[in-house]
Amino acid sequence: MSIKNSKGVNKDNSNGINWSDGINWSDGINRSNGINESDGINRSYGVNRSDGINRSNGINESDGINRSDSINRSNGINRSNGINGSYGIFNSYGVDNALFLADKEREYSIFGVKVSEDKFEKVKSKLQTTINGWHPKFNNAFELYIKSGNDWSKVKASDICDVIDNWEEPYKAWKDMPKEAIDYIKSLDEFDANMFKRITGIDVNTKTEELTMEEVCKELGRVIKIKK
Repeated sequence: MSIKNSKGVNKDNSNGINWSDGINWSDGINRSNGINESDGINRSYGVNRSDGINRSNGINESDGINRSDSINRSNGINRSNGINGSYGIFNSYGVDNALFLADKEREYSIFGVKVSEDKFEKVKSKLQTTINGWHPKFNNAFELYIKSGNDWSKVKASDICDVIDNWEEPYKAWKDMPKEAIDYIKSLDEFDANMFKRITGIDVNTKTEELTMEEVCKELGRVIKIKK
């Protein structure tokens, strides 16, 4: 069986495992983590149903991958990132449904507008500063985490659920985005209000209206009184 220095290994269905964790139905694994139904894996992470993987991360149903990340259902990938449904890719970035492609350069964009690497990095850095660790919450996992005393071991996976009923309406996940971050995003030359709303559900064009009590009642279609 030959399993050495490894944790979380399904020993009944895995062989030749060394310095690796979280292995299931896989053979010939070395210094790799999170492997499922895969063979011949070396120094790689997050591999599922894939064979012949070397120094690569985030691989799903793909074979013959070397020093590449985020590969899905693709084969023969070398030193490339962000590949989907492709075959025979070398030194390329952001490839979708391509056969035999080499040296596709990485592109940088903001709201779909191509920008230089320098501008992209500056905007990305400033955005991360204004966000200050905040992230959109598409489920209640972090809420449960806080309620559990910031201890993930006390969070029941069965209690985790989506906070969005309709994925076409993402506002609930993004509604707490820091105002400083929104203001910075709006200041960008590339800013697209419609695209921003499509992604976040946040309408930056919404303006605060001042209404009289009579106008409020008219909008509501009924008479209301303000409690003191």
